[in-house]
Amino acid sequence: MLIDTHCHLTDDNLFQRINEVIDNAKTSGISKIITISTSLEDSVKAVELAEKYNEVYAIVGIYPHDNLGINLKNAETSLQKIISSSKKIVGIGECGIDTKPEQNARSIKEQTDLFEMQIRLCIKNNLPIVIHNRGADDIVLNILRKPEYKNLCGVAHCFTSNWTVAQEFLKLNFYLSFSAIITYPSGIELLNVVRKVPENKFVLETDAPYLPPQGFRNYINEPKYVRITAQKMAETRNADFNYICQITAQNSYDLFNLS
Repeated sequence: MLIDTHCHLTDDNLFQRINEVIDNAKTSGISKIITISTSLEDSVKAVELAEKYNEVYAIVGIYPHDNLGINLKNAETSLQKIISSSKKIVGIGECGIDTKPEQNARSIKEQTDLFEMQIRLCIKNNLPIVIHNRGADDIVLNILRKPEYKNLCGVAHCFTSNWTVAQEFLKLNFYLSFSAIITYPSGIELLNVVRKVPENKFVLETDAPYLPPQGFRNYINEPKYVRITAQKMAETRNADFNYICQITAQNSYDLFNLS
């Protein structure tokens, strides 16, 4: 049994053939799929998918550079309304800090305000947070260390930083999520983190339709390919594949309180 804890089923590359994508996942032994949101509009669409398919759960939220120009209070009200609309919402995200230069991007201050608003909603609704962190380890960690957020739990999505940074997230009781980047030649240093992370503190994801595994780089990624990441995880940790499937599934249940 495997769980893809982070993919974008609302993306046109997957949404236009959603039945096929879900069937492919089930055939490959993926029992549950968590679809992630990047905007208010995307969140509504994700919830609709979760309500339609038993295997699908939704995480709702606003990406650092999405819903530009929206009033923060209005964004909070709208997001809370969505959260209250379904019991199949299992987290908030992906949200966080992104330092990659983008046209029409939010400033770091604006991103921080948006991020902290969603953190407060997590605490209010007793939901985990799914963190998007691009080039912002120190900023993200300093926010998470605030005393008022001590009861926050969540996961560092698509973790690619070093073991020193990993330990700081683990100290905050966060999980680390690994994608098929661990199968890339460029991800070889990340394998050091894969070897060291405690077995009760990591989950697997595809980030589909992005980041297909090595050997499938010219394909559109799908939840079914989380199996390849699990195989690389087992190889790297010198562990049995079925055991990796078992512990990552249990970690996913624990983190997201899946039914």
